[in-house]
Amino acid sequence: MTDHIWDDLLSEQDKQVISKAGYDESGAASWESRGLGENPMVLVIDMQRLVVGEDEPILDAIEDYRTAMGDIAWEAIEHMDPFLEFARDRGLPVTYTRVVPSSYDDPDHEDLDIVEPVEPEPEDTVIDKSYASAFYGTDLLSRLVRGDHDSVIIVGNSTSGCVRATSVDAQQHGFDVILPQECLFDRIEASHKIGLLDLWMKYAEVQELEEVEAYVESVT
Repeated sequence: MTDHIWDDLLSEQDKQVISKAGYDESGAASWESRGLGENPMVLVIDMQRLVVGEDEPILDAIEDYRTAMGDIAWEAIEHMDPFLEFARDRGLPVTYTRVVPSSYDDPDHEDLDIVEPVEPEPEDTVIDKSYASAFYGTDLLSRLVRGDHDSVIIVGNSTSGCVRATSVDAQQHGFDVILPQECLFDRIEASHKIGLLDLWMKYAEVQELEEVEAYVESVT
């Protein structure tokens, strides 16, 4: 059973509501909000220099980039790097997104580069986006359909922003969403935990990384 990171935020009443209403078993009652699928694509969300920053405390990292998350990001990278290698070794396609803010005139600016430990391999796809969701204004949906994918495994950041928007859009387009919680992060701990709780209750399967890897093994 997954040890979810938001459990310490829940009151006794919260826990009873989740159990009595069946969210712990099946998610949202209005639609099939959880599943694993059989042909996943891995989505790596916005692992760029201006978001990741240096491997140092976040309060130091934001002195260079106000959006940087420093050691919070690098802790997730320690899990993400081997997971991406694991996924590629088993034939899963890996697609990256880069957010290109309107404040950058040059889309090739080094601030927008994906950081080296998790940078794309030659066979990977990189999609530029201007807004939170990886689906908005991009060809991601077409790529998923052409590849006959029925699910996405999402890693990256931020849990309460681009990961959430992408997860909701994926679910609403009919794809199962799997979130390995060790491979996701946010600059505010409360936002991270509550974001994952909300996604788990309504839109996605949130699992520990070893559970996600076992799932990948089962479908490859």
